[in-house]
Amino acid sequence: MGSDRYRRSALALSLLNQFPQSISESLISDSTFRSKFGLKADATISFDDSRLTVQRSKLFKAVREIFADNDTSPVVMDEEGIEWRLEIDQTVIKRIKISCRDKKFLLPDLTALSPNQIERLNGFDRDANEVNLGEPSLSEWREKLALAPLEDDEHESLQKDLRYTPARVAENILSQLKQGSSSVSSLVPNYTRYFCQLVGELKQSDNVSMYSQQEALEHFKKLLDWRPYDGFLHSLLLASHPYLPSKIRIDQLEEDDLLRAYEWLAKSGDRISQIGAVEIWLSNPGAMPKVETFVRDIIQQVRNDNEDNGGRMSLLSALIVLVDGELARTKILAGKPPFYRRLASIAHASLIERCLIASNADTSHFSDWAMNVRGQSFYLQGMADLRSEPRWDPEYVSARQFKAEFVGRIFNAAQLIVDTESKESIVRDLLAGDGNDDVRSLLPLMFSFLPGPLEGGIESQNDIPPEVQKSIEEQLSAEVLEPTSFAALVNSALYFRIDSNHAQIAAKALRSVKYQIKKGDKNELIFSVLRGLANVAAITRSGELAEEIRILARKCRQDAGRALSIEESMWIGLVAAAAYSEMPKWCEFVGEWVTELAFQAKQHEEIDRMHSIIKQLLHIVPELWLTCGRAEAATNNP
Repeated sequence: MGSDRYRRSALALSLLNQFPQSISESLISDSTFRSKFGLKADATISFDDSRLTVQRSKLFKAVREIFADNDTSPVVMDEEGIEWRLEIDQTVIKRIKISCRDKKFLLPDLTALSPNQIERLNGFDRDANEVNLGEPSLSEWREKLALAPLEDDEHESLQKDLRYTPARVAENILSQLKQGSSSVSSLVPNYTRYFCQLVGELKQSDNVSMYSQQEALEHFKKLLDWRPYDGFLHSLLLASHPYLPSKIRIDQLEEDDLLRAYEWLAKSGDRISQIGAVEIWLSNPGAMPKVETFVRDIIQQVRNDNEDNGGRMSLLSALIVLVDGELARTKILAGKPPFYRRLASIAHASLIERCLIASNADTSHFSDWAMNVRGQSFYLQGMADLRSEPRWDPEYVSARQFKAEFVGRIFNAAQLIVDTESKESIVRDLLAGDGNDDVRSLLPLMFSFLPGPLEGGIESQNDIPPEVQKSIEEQLSAEVLEPTSFAALVNSALYFRIDSNHAQIAAKALRSVKYQIKKGDKNELIFSVLRGLANVAAITRSGELAEEIRILARKCRQDAGRALSIEESMWIGLVAAAAYSEMPKWCEFVGEWVTELAFQAKQHEEIDRMHSIIKQLLHIVPELWLTCGRAEAATNNP
């Protein structure tokens, strides 16, 4: 029996050497895998301040000895063969001191290794409260610690849960930024539980409205119960939709804490948190008169923000692309609805923004870097998301759009106080004044009302005005269609509630003119028209219109001078595919469209670009291998 176990272990180790390091490390870190093959993991622990490097198993063995008998002073040997002595430090509750000649320091809290149940649980409760460890980790570890001391690998898993909490992650990011050594992997944790700790665990909600009334409400309460000041600032990281800050109860904060929080937000806060804080104040300005100065300052910052590269809106946009693109690559939260993943992405992007501000890091080239490293992943993930949430296009992540959205949110919230008796309000002039400096003067009426990143699955509540409906019908009933003939329908799809009847009108119009669109002097509008019609097909779930768009796009690629590239056709097809919400039909449509384009690509650069897009799309949606496998092979030039 023992020889069989040995052979299984030896075989597993041999096979692990055949895999890439990332895969083998992932398998070794899996306790179930190790148990199945009789493997034990060890690690080397380093303490930078003391230059101590020691094998974990040796250190933990000595720690267990000293917890079992406080009067012992075991010795461990480091990697250089130097002996270090361990002993209980009498000045700190159950902390162990390690020393070598004139060097001495306290080890981290290792009471999880103690044979004493009370010590284990008390130590865990202290650590968990310090970082606000939430469920399900909290209950799982308390249950384990109540039964027995942790094994070495279990202790590492506990530390991982404690390490990947928002408080600890922020500390780590800030430290790395100050040292100038950050990377994508260090900025964006590859750990699902971290993001659940950040924005609350998704249980049953399938849109942001439901989430704000259920999971978010519970999440905010726990945060404020933990520490009102810190919990309030943490809650504001979720303010990417106005439904969410409206659920934050600030009556648990003392007046001094509230003033301190708004002062910090005005000086060092991220844009998402600032907007949420402004909305909270505007909902009841009379209850918080002393923070009005800070609210004014925040509104002025948003009003004056530069949309160009280097501005805070541009930074936020780049951070969202970076985080969401990395989540697409690592497939963290892959099984969750897009709105939830975007909520987590934006919250973490905002946390990074806070760290960048605190570190005084140079962000002038950050946007370009973020787009280069994760832009395509972000964009393709957004295209795939359209299948379930068709109203938010990844194009809307621009700095210009975020500023328009934020100005619109401030203006909408401001309507609550414009008619109050506070005629001398110093914020009133910014919100409803007649000068060029007020927020209303910057309100871009169209862009402000586009759906936000968490609204892709929520139907517009605005009916099409009769005059717009009439314009759609007149434009699409003309004997000759031009790009502008589709303007009323395409624009209406962004702002109003449209249905399959509107898609049928467009499909019928295309058939009636035999897919002939007079280009005139506006050839450059062809892509915009097709992209807009694809958006109509997606929002109305009209397979009929999607098929007509396929024919029109094919004709535009064949006609001389249409200037519709293979890549542009790819984007049109991915949007139109969202007309099918069921995965099998969506995969079929995407597969047919992408395969046709793959075999039409002629230039080497075009083929390489197509292969890059297809390969990443297959990574994001593996179900597409069945329908896009030929396209991948056709563009995979050695």
